Amino acid sequence: MWALIAAATAAHAGAFVEVDYAPMGRGDLSWNESGQQSGTLVAEGDGIVVPPLRSSIGWVSGRWGFSGGGTVARVASFTTTSATKSSATRTAIRPTVMVRRWLMDPEVGRPLIAVHARLHVVLPGAASSEDAATAGEQEAIDQQAEEDAGRIRSAGGALGFSALHRWSNGIGLGFKSSLQYSRSAWTNSQTVTVSSLLQPETTLTVSFWF
Repeated sequence: MWALIAAATAAHAGAFVEVDYAPMGRGDLSWNESGQQSGTLVAEGDGIVVPPLRSSIGWVSGRWGFSGGGTVARVASFTTTSATKSSATRTAIRPTVMVRRWLMDPEVGRPLIAVHARLHVVLPGAASSEDAATAGEQEAIDQQAEEDAGRIRSAGGALGFSALHRWSNGIGLGFKSSLQYSRSAWTNSQTVTVSSLLQPETTLTVSFWF
């Protein structure tokens, strides 16, 4: 009996690579037109660290799938004049992990339906300097960098379902539909600002199974 279970598990085990495409919609345009960007260019809602085309790599064991991916965005500027040198960098690192449960064995030649849960964080990096700045001016520069790091930092997750058709050549085609949530908080000397966003997302998915 245990040999049969092990053989069935092995038959549905292997690695896969996925590419998801999320087309822009009116919601993205409205977000930009209403001035909701962070001002750092690399926060989650700015559109750089979360591009329309995303990839991940994972592993399937039986009806369970585990995958992960990540993106990095960095904006840096360096200014040199005859009197001063200044620099400013803003960085975002966004790792993601996803757990998936298929409602049937992920075999080839038939539609596959799964439910999934995804978690992500955005890790910030922010630094600024000016060699001619006084102590007070550098303190203000550092304070601005800390505020920008708070705007970049965020965490969230998503719950949803997906459908996929997998062919014998290892290619799969389908979609994912999710309800996703993200939250960020930052502070300055006077205020604390907490921002959250709950929104739907549907992506087209191409996968390659090995």
